[in-house]
Amino acid sequence: MTMTRKLWLSMIGVGMLTLTIGCARQTPLAPEDVGSAISDAPAALTTTGTPVVTLMPDLTAAPASVTVSAWDKVMFVNNSGRFASIQSYNCTEFSLLEIPTGYSRRTTYFRPAGKTCDYFAWDENWSRQIFVGHVVVR
Repeated sequence: MTMTRKLWLSMIGVGMLTLTIGCARQTPLAPEDVGSAISDAPAALTTTGTPVVTLMPDLTAAPASVTVSAWDKVMFVNNSGRFASIQSYNCTEFSLLEIPTGYSRRTTYFRPAGKTCDYFAWDENWSRQIFVGHVVVR
Protein backbone atom coordinates (compact mmCIF):
# COMPACT_ATOMS: atom_id res chain seq x y z
CA MET A 1 0.00 0.00 0.00
CA THR A 2 2.78 2.43 0.80
CA MET A 3 4.58 1.62 -2.44
CA THR A 4 1.46 2.42 -4.49
CA ARG A 5 0.97 5.65 -2.58
CA LYS A 6 4.59 6.72 -3.16
CA LEU A 7 4.25 5.92 -6.85
CA TRP A 8 1.13 8.08 -7.20
CA LEU A 9 2.70 10.95 -5.26
CA SER A 10 5.81 10.86 -7.42
CA MET A 11 3.67 10.79 -10.59
CA ILE A 12 1.74 13.83 -9.36
CA GLY A 13 5.04 15.59 -8.59
CA VAL A 14 6.42 14.89 -12.06
CA GLY A 15 3.16 16.09 -13.61
CA MET A 16 3.27 19.36 -11.64
CA LEU A 17 6.91 19.91 -12.58
CA THR A 18 6.14 19.31 -16.26
CA LEU A 19 3.21 21.72 -16.13
CA THR A 20 5.32 24.37 -14.40
CA ILE A 21 8.16 24.14 -16.92
CA GLY A 22 5.80 24.04 -19.89
CA CYS A 23 3.90 27.14 -18.78
CA ALA A 24 7.04 29.11 -17.88
CA ARG A 25 8.15 29.68 -21.46
CA GLN A 26 7.52 33.02 -23.09
CA THR A 27 4.49 32.79 -25.33
CA PRO A 28 4.31 34.77 -28.54
CA LEU A 29 1.90 37.60 -29.05
CA ALA A 30 -0.62 37.00 -31.77
CA PRO A 31 0.14 38.94 -34.94
CA GLU A 32 -2.38 41.65 -35.61
CA ASP A 33 -3.57 43.16 -38.83
CA VAL A 34 -1.83 46.34 -39.96
CA GLY A 35 -4.67 48.71 -39.05
CA SER A 36 -5.04 47.63 -35.45
CA ALA A 37 -1.29 47.25 -34.95
CA ILE A 38 -0.79 50.91 -35.81
CA SER A 39 -3.66 52.25 -33.73
CA ASP A 40 -3.85 49.89 -30.73
CA ALA A 41 -0.53 48.19 -30.05
CA PRO A 42 1.42 50.86 -28.17
CA ALA A 43 -1.50 51.85 -25.92
CA ALA A 44 -2.58 48.26 -25.24
CA LEU A 45 0.87 47.01 -24.29
CA THR A 46 2.05 49.73 -21.92
CA THR A 47 0.12 48.47 -18.89
CA THR A 48 2.88 46.13 -17.67
CA GLY A 49 5.04 48.75 -15.95
CA THR A 50 7.90 47.87 -18.29
CA PRO A 51 8.36 50.36 -21.15
CA VAL A 52 7.12 48.80 -24.39
CA VAL A 53 8.41 49.62 -27.88
CA THR A 54 6.38 48.24 -30.77
CA LEU A 55 8.06 47.57 -34.11
CA MET A 56 5.50 48.78 -36.65
CA PRO A 57 4.71 47.67 -40.24
CA ASP A 58 5.93 51.05 -41.56
CA LEU A 59 9.42 50.13 -40.21
CA THR A 60 9.31 52.61 -37.32
CA ALA A 61 9.43 52.03 -33.58
CA ALA A 62 6.54 53.35 -31.48
CA PRO A 63 7.46 55.14 -29.34
CA ALA A 64 10.91 55.78 -30.76
CA SER A 65 12.18 57.13 -27.43
CA VAL A 66 11.62 55.71 -23.95
CA THR A 67 13.09 56.59 -20.56
CA VAL A 68 13.95 53.96 -17.95
CA SER A 69 15.58 53.89 -14.56
CA ALA A 70 18.89 52.12 -14.11
CA TRP A 71 18.38 48.34 -13.78
CA ASP A 72 15.12 48.38 -15.79
CA LYS A 73 14.44 46.53 -19.03
CA VAL A 74 12.52 47.48 -22.19
CA MET A 75 10.07 45.15 -23.94
CA PHE A 76 10.17 45.08 -27.76
CA VAL A 77 7.05 43.77 -29.54
CA ASN A 78 7.43 42.89 -33.21
CA ASN A 79 4.24 43.72 -35.12
CA SER A 80 6.14 44.64 -38.28
CA GLY A 81 5.53 41.49 -40.29
CA ARG A 82 9.28 40.82 -40.64
CA PHE A 83 12.08 39.37 -38.53
CA ALA A 84 14.01 42.05 -36.59
CA SER A 85 17.46 41.95 -35.03
CA ILE A 86 17.76 45.03 -32.80
CA GLN A 87 21.30 46.35 -32.46
CA SER A 88 23.17 49.21 -30.84
CA TYR A 89 26.62 50.64 -31.40
CA ASN A 90 26.85 52.26 -27.97
CA CYS A 91 25.05 49.87 -25.57
CA THR A 92 25.35 46.14 -24.93
CA GLU A 93 21.84 45.83 -23.47
CA PHE A 94 20.54 45.02 -26.98
CA SER A 95 22.92 42.09 -27.55
CA LEU A 96 21.20 39.12 -29.18
CA LEU A 97 17.81 40.88 -29.29
CA GLU A 98 16.37 38.93 -32.21
CA ILE A 99 12.60 39.06 -32.51
CA PRO A 100 10.55 36.99 -34.96
CA THR A 101 7.37 38.61 -36.23
CA GLY A 102 4.55 38.35 -33.72
CA TYR A 103 6.88 37.81 -30.74
CA SER A 104 8.22 40.02 -27.99
CA ARG A 105 11.59 40.14 -26.23
CA ARG A 106 13.10 42.14 -23.38
CA THR A 107 16.49 43.80 -23.33
CA THR A 108 18.95 43.08 -20.56
CA TYR A 109 19.04 45.46 -17.59
CA PHE A 110 20.13 49.01 -18.46
CA ARG A 111 23.09 50.35 -16.50
CA PRO A 112 24.58 52.74 -15.50
CA ALA A 113 22.33 55.76 -15.11
CA GLY A 114 22.97 58.89 -17.17
CA LYS A 115 23.41 57.40 -20.63
CA THR A 116 21.42 57.27 -23.86
CA CYS A 117 21.35 54.04 -25.85
CA ASP A 118 20.62 54.26 -29.56
CA TYR A 119 19.06 51.22 -31.27
CA PHE A 120 18.12 50.14 -34.80
CA ALA A 121 17.81 47.17 -37.12
CA TRP A 122 19.08 46.78 -40.67
CA ASP A 123 16.61 46.34 -43.52
CA GLU A 124 16.71 43.13 -45.56
CA ASN A 125 19.59 44.17 -47.84
CA TRP A 126 21.59 46.13 -45.23
CA SER A 127 21.11 49.40 -47.13
CA ARG A 128 19.45 51.43 -44.36
CA GLN A 129 18.58 51.39 -40.68
CA ILE A 130 14.97 50.73 -39.65
CA PHE A 131 13.16 50.79 -36.27
CA VAL A 132 15.47 53.60 -35.16
CA GLY A 133 15.12 54.94 -31.62
CA HIS A 134 16.81 55.40 -28.26
CA VAL A 135 16.50 54.57 -24.59
CA VAL A 136 17.40 57.20 -22.01
CA VAL A 137 18.65 55.73 -18.73
CA ARG A 138 18.11 58.00 -15.73
